[in-house]
Amino acid sequence: KLVEFRNEAKLLALKEDIKLTYMAFISKAVLIALKEFPIFNSSYDAEKGEVYLKKQINLGFAVDTPDGLIVPNIKNANDLAIFPLATKIDYLATKTIERKLSLSEQQNGTFSITNFGSIGIPFGVPIINYPEVAILGIGRINKKPIVVDDSIKIGYMLPLSLGVDHRIIDGADAGRFLNKIKELLNNPTLLVLS
Repeated sequence: KLVEFRNEAKLLALKEDIKLTYMAFISKAVLIALKEFPIFNSSYDAEKGEVYLKKQINLGFAVDTPDGLIVPNIKNANDLAIFPLATKIDYLATKTIERKLSLSEQQNGTFSITNFGSIGIPFGVPIINYPEVAILGIGRINKKPIVVDDSIKIGYMLPLSLGVDHRIIDGADAGRFLNKIKELLNNPTLLVLS
């Protein structure tokens, strides 16, 4: 459903000169999930043994550059709909690759996404961007055989992986967080209604 929804929305985005990638939809799903599970939008100070829940969501995303991964972040990303998110992602990714990113655009992230799929890797294990407490890894979307109503059909699959700091977040909550993202991506109209 996400592939179909994006293909339809892509036509509208092109009219507004917006590059609409899957990252905008995944980012929006993460932002909605972070509102429901605020502990994932926190930081941990190991020295003081304190967890800080963040009011704002500064959504980071890893960008592959010749100098390695750099993680810009979208300040107050929770205030943005999908098209503005897509615009901001494209803008910051371009600035990052061109080495024009300011220090402030890299600081104070609260949650990050890393996209293994952008370089053709189906699955990976993301490493948390300290002092954040969690990171979402997204793999490459591929067609796979799936079972639908006791029949084998071809469907699109998006591998997701979540790295969490287990001092702060337990596995059950991590599973619920991933299930929320899965629910939203399987029902993409929820992304525009939230």
